Amino acid sequence: MTVLVDIGNTRIKWATLSAGTLVRRGNAVHRDSLDAAVAAFAAELPARSRIIAANVAGERMAAQLATLVAQRPGTSLTFVATTAEQFGVRCAYTEPSRLGVDRWVAVLAAYHAARGAACAIDAGRAVTFDAVDSAGAHLGGLIFPSARLTAAALDRNTSDIGSTAAAPAVAPGLELLGRNTDAAVGHAAWLALSAALDRAVTTVERALGARPVVYLTGGDAEALRGWLETRVELRADLVLEGLKLFADAAES
Repeated sequence: MTVLVDIGNTRIKWATLSAGTLVRRGNAVHRDSLDAAVAAFAAELPARSRIIAANVAGERMAAQLATLVAQRPGTSLTFVATTAEQFGVRCAYTEPSRLGVDRWVAVLAAYHAARGAACAIDAGRAVTFDAVDSAGAHLGGLIFPSARLTAAALDRNTSDIGSTAAAPAVAPGLELLGRNTDAAVGHAAWLALSAALDRAVTTVERALGARPVVYLTGGDAEALRGWLETRVELRADLVLEGLKLFADAAES
């Protein structure tokens, strides 16, 4: 049984691959609760599994999973890595290992889902943007703080702002302009992020002379979609879809 695992900065997500379909999905927050998150994953891990994982949560998470696998006879663990070229996509980075593997796997998934030019936006604690053209050339990307991190940074580095929760609901018309400090900070944080992403998509479109398919994933995807002017397709499991390419290749 093949189990695909997407380990981000905050959450671990997994799904079992059955007849080419992602089933038995699960997730757990590992930030500040690593042991509990790994235990939750272990409780749902089928016996004698082949685990294929993309990990950006660091060595401690990798060590925990390695220990778990060592305790499970017949279970194997493979961490995928960013490479110069894979599945028809060529990495833009001169040092591919410097590109986060979650971004790389999302680009692979986006390219194969679109069967051509695509952008992948992953809206988590950090928000990443990557683009690929119709020939499989990764064009590079951008990394933003999430709207919540932006609001928190403003709170930490100014006086009398106070703790502000960035507002997830889109503000239409002049409601965009906050009438209290919470709204002013929250709306600005989401507006800054969404406007930057809209600009990035427009830049890619102009350069390519064609509209790329834009995929949106991550924990803040639903909230961010309302703020974007760009038409996007929600793909909750974009990284897991990318990991499926590795699973399919291993079986061929």
